Amino acid sequence: MSVLAQKIVVAALTLGLVAALLVSGSVDARRQIQARKHAEAMLDDAANPQITRGKAVFVKYSCNACHAPGGAGGISNLNAESGGKVNGLLHVSESYTPAEVAEKIRSGVPTVGKSDPTGPDPPLHMPPYRDLIAGQEMRDLVAYLMSLRPPPGEAKSSSW
Repeated sequence: MSVLAQKIVVAALTLGLVAALLVSGSVDARRQIQARKHAEAMLDDAANPQITRGKAVFVKYSCNACHAPGGAGGISNLNAESGGKVNGLLHVSESYTPAEVAEKIRSGVPTVGKSDPTGPDPPLHMPPYRDLIAGQEMRDLVAYLMSLRPPPGEAKSSSW
């Protein structure tokens, strides 16, 4: 290979490397912007005492036992139509109004659809909390649930 050909190959590789660095830099910059926006939203929520109290209600009534800490979901629920998992609550504010969330908590979710109609009923379902959570606790819990957000870039999924 001639010296000129070697110089051309080195120049082409250098240009390719510079292009790859520019692309990865822009992707990383977008990811950092999304993460910053998410962190700012989470800080705004943390500064709200109602949301802090709502998180305590979420733990007090063991909502986190099925919906996972922070409402991330993913607890196994055999033969549930939600992929055998309890749904997360990170998209509640995208699908429900605060009044609908409060009613869902009061009424519960007595039946969970089966992924296999001939299989067993899913063992987990949300009981009604009508006689347990009311007043300020309900308002705080609803505010907390409405504040939950998915990590940046996560696709919308069904909830409840």
